[in-house]
Amino acid sequence: MSRGAVAKLLLGSLALATAAPAPAPSALGPEDVEMRVALEERQPEMEAQLADWVARNTGSWNTAGLEAFAPLVAAELEKLGFQVTVEPSAPFEHPDRKDARSGPLVIGERRATLEPERARSFLFLGHFDTVFEPDSPFQSLTPDPNSPGRALGPGASDMKGGLIVMLQALRALADAGDLARVDITVLLNSDEELGSLASRERIESAARKADYAFVFEASRVGGEMARSASGAGQFRLAVEGVAAHASNAATEGHSAIVALAKKVIAIESLTDFSRGILLNVGTIAGGTKRNIVPAHAEAWIDLRYDDAASGDEIRAKLEAIARATDVPGTTASLWGRLHRPPRPASPDASALLAQYQKLARELGYQAPDPVHSAAVTDGSLTAAVGLRTVDGMGVRGGASHTDREFIVLRSMSERAAIAAVFIRQLARTDEARARLARADP
Repeated sequence: MSRGAVAKLLLGSLALATAAPAPAPSALGPEDVEMRVALEERQPEMEAQLADWVARNTGSWNTAGLEAFAPLVAAELEKLGFQVTVEPSAPFEHPDRKDARSGPLVIGERRATLEPERARSFLFLGHFDTVFEPDSPFQSLTPDPNSPGRALGPGASDMKGGLIVMLQALRALADAGDLARVDITVLLNSDEELGSLASRERIESAARKADYAFVFEASRVGGEMARSASGAGQFRLAVEGVAAHASNAATEGHSAIVALAKKVIAIESLTDFSRGILLNVGTIAGGTKRNIVPAHAEAWIDLRYDDAASGDEIRAKLEAIARATDVPGTTASLWGRLHRPPRPASPDASALLAQYQKLARELGYQAPDPVHSAAVTDGSLTAAVGLRTVDGMGVRGGASHTDREFIVLRSMSERAAIAAVFIRQLARTDEARARLARADP
């Protein structure tokens, strides 16, 4: 049986499965189901590529690894007719590194050739850095021994699996001739896990020229996607004291570690779950020897907040904590950025997610619930400049940033199919877009 025949048979079965006493108009055509069939046939190919990509370390500070990985993604875009450039990272301020740089940007562009005067402009976003540096023991993709159908691996869900979803959706759209209908920019950065400090201006600039942004970060394990998201900030608190011998000159020393410890307690006390304010002191370092009063100590702090006023409030409180003299003879300084703004729910975001849900359901997949997320992505940057943004279009997974990070393997073909059909509908003529809008969520 041909793929087209399989698609028509499947379309009929899906219609029966989703039928209601008074069914809403379907947003699907036989060609959409054929797209699903084709992508599901590519599942083994996706899994093989994921294993290869996960095994290539791309920690945010592993510049050599990022520079080696960028051409792999660029080559995939070039196969699809994109004009691709790989640009070195712009320098950015970072208190731990002089003239800090991360890895490169991969930028792919393709312009509409079919009715270009009516073409919409789409921005596809993703990143290929991970939080796992080369010295991490977590370096490869392995089957999850406790959950069949899942695999564990660094960046498997955040977000190398999402990159594969993006590329496979683009490939399906190219095969169907739909890439000719739109202007597309693909922007993949390698400093997202650092807060996109180097790439933020490029993302915002691209967002101002687009009609929609599609962000292929992971969804939750059940497929839930962010309708709204917290803002995020990062801060480094450095304390300077006075070194001395720990015994015969102890009174001459002033411990930076003791001062920092008191400040950490004050920082953690600012967490207020009822207001969506989350603080985490993620790393602490200090001292040189057990028998020396420590002259230096520092901590890195992560902040999540649900509204701009809360972000400004907590930053002011962190500055006050830094100014306080907790141990006589010590001083402290604070470096920090509110690097991603909060993303409130909007009518546009809700409507787009409702359309996505409808298509997922009609394709035979679980419709993802919209949620508020404290996890942040570059979708917050695009939404903040007023661009209609759909986030969490990548794989289903979880436990990101830990050695338990996992991906639901079948979600690669599943999410690629939903993304391809969703984007195709938005790219097509006004008549086709109207058909999508008429389909009740």
